[in-house]
Amino acid sequence: MTELPRGTVTFLFTDVEGSTRLLKQLGGDYSDVLAEHHRILREAFAVHGGHEVDNQGESFFVAFRRAKDAVAAAVDAQRDLAAYAWPEGTEVKVRMGLHTGEPKVGEERYVGLGVHKAARIGAAGHGGQVLLSSTTRELVEDELLPGVTIRDLGKRRLKDLDRPERLSQLVVEGLASEFKPLNTLDLELRRKRRRLYAGSALIGVAAAAVAIPIFAFGQGSGGSAEVAPNSVGIIDAQSNRLVGSVSVGVRPSSIAYGEGTVWVALDDRTLVRIDPTTRKVVKFIPLEATPTGIAVAKGAVWIANGQAGSVSRVDPGVNAPSATIPDVALRSNLGSIAVGEGAVWFASGRGTVARIDPSTTELLASDIVSGNAPAAIAAGEGSVWVANSGESTVSRLNPRTNSLVKTITVGRRSRGIADGDGAVWVTAEADDLVFRIDAASSSITPIPVGHGPTGIAFGEGAVWVANSADGTVSRIDLETVEVIETITVGNRPSGIAVGNGAVWVTVQTTD
Repeated sequence: MTELPRGTVTFLFTDVEGSTRLLKQLGGDYSDVLAEHHRILREAFAVHGGHEVDNQGESFFVAFRRAKDAVAAAVDAQRDLAAYAWPEGTEVKVRMGLHTGEPKVGEERYVGLGVHKAARIGAAGHGGQVLLSSTTRELVEDELLPGVTIRDLGKRRLKDLDRPERLSQLVVEGLASEFKPLNTLDLELRRKRRRLYAGSALIGVAAAAVAIPIFAFGQGSGGSAEVAPNSVGIIDAQSNRLVGSVSVGVRPSSIAYGEGTVWVALDDRTLVRIDPTTRKVVKFIPLEATPTGIAVAKGAVWIANGQAGSVSRVDPGVNAPSATIPDVALRSNLGSIAVGEGAVWFASGRGTVARIDPSTTELLASDIVSGNAPAAIAAGEGSVWVANSGESTVSRLNPRTNSLVKTITVGRRSRGIADGDGAVWVTAEADDLVFRIDAASSSITPIPVGHGPTGIAFGEGAVWVANSADGTVSRIDLETVEVIETITVGNRPSGIAVGNGAVWVTVQTTD
C-alpha cells in the first residue's frame, strides 16, 4: 500500500444516488453496472494523482495532494459517467463532496474533523452534483478548467458540525447544473417551520392578523416591498426575500441567466448585461430589432426577433451581435427561443418552429409544425416543447426528426414554459395555474399559483413563477408540487430567470 499524502490534502467523497433503486431495477446486472462505475471513477482518480483511501461498494474516499487535481478528477468522472451508455436506460448518478485540510495520518487512515466534514459535504448533494467547501473553493477558483465555473450556495448547517460551512457547487458545461435543495440541516429546519406555521394558522384569525404584517415587512429591501417599474427585482433563493433591484430601462421583458451574467431584453432594441455579483448594469448592447426572447448557452446569447422574423447571435466576449439569421419565419409579435438538444430553436407566433445550428448559425429547418400562436419554447428532457397560447396546448417535438410527437392540452393563454426535474412546467395566464407535464408519462398536474402567471423558470431546487396580475412571484416546491412561498415584488412582473443563487424578475409598469 502506497503512503498516504501528508500535509495539506484535499478529500473527495463519492456516493451513488439511489443505489437501492438501481439494485431492484437491475437485479443480477447491478454488479456489472457497479463494476463499470468503479472503473470510470478509478480511471479519473488515477489520471489526476488520487489516492484511494477506502471503497465501500457504492462510495469512494480519495485523497489528492492538490485541490485542483481533485476538482479535475471530479469533473472528468462526472463527464464520463454522463457519457456512458448504461443498460436498460438507467442512469448512474454520483454525488461528490470536496474539502481541503491538514489531517492527522494514522496507521492506514486519516484522522480528524476534516475527514468528517468532507463526508458530510458529499452527503449533502445530489446525483451529478459536486460540492466544495470554502477552503477548497479558495484554492481552485482562480485556475478552473475551461467550461467549469463555481456557484455559491451560501452557508449551510451540516450534521454533527458546530459551525455552518459555506458551500459551493461546480457548474460544468454540458452537464446538469440545477438540483434540488441540499440535504442539510437548513432544509429540515425550513420544513419544520412550514409545518409549524401551518399548524399555528389553525389557532385563529387573531393570530393570523398578527402574522401578516411580519411577513409583509420581511419582503422588502431597504424598507420597500415593491420593485420600481422598468427594473429587475432580485430575490434571494434561499431566504425567499426580495433583496434588491436594478433599474434597466424601457419595458424589460425577457430575461435569461448564462455565461455568469444576467441578460435582459428591452423593447427599445437593447440588450442589458447585469453583473449578478455587483448587481449593476455593466453594458447596454444595441440590437438590430426588438428582442422578443433570449436564450444563453456555450459562449453565445441568442435573441429572438419575432417582429423581424429573425434570430441574432450576441458574442458576450465583445458585447455585440456577431451574426443575424434573417427570414427564419414570418414576422409576428410573438417569438421565443431556446437552446438545447443539439440546436437553437426559434418558435414563431405564426405557428412554426425553426432549427439553427449553434456552431455555424446555419438555418437547418424553418417549417417545423407547432400549434396556434406559440408564445414560449423549451428544449430539454429529450424533446422540444412549445407552449401554444392560441389554443391552450403544448406541442412536444422530436429533436432528431423535427416532427410533432404529441399535443398536450393545458390551460388558457400558455405564455411561459420551463423544463427541469424530469418535467415541463407551463403557465396558464387566464386560469392562474401552472401545469406540470411529466416528461416520461405525459401525465399532467395543475398547480394553483398567483394571478396572471406569465414567466416561469427552473433553478435553485424550485420552480419560480412571475404573476403579472398581482405583482408576486410563486415558489413551487419540487417534492410537494405546490406553492410554498409567495414573494411580493409589486407592479407587473413579466420574465423570470434563476442564477447565482438568486431569482431575477423583470418588472414593468402597470399602465
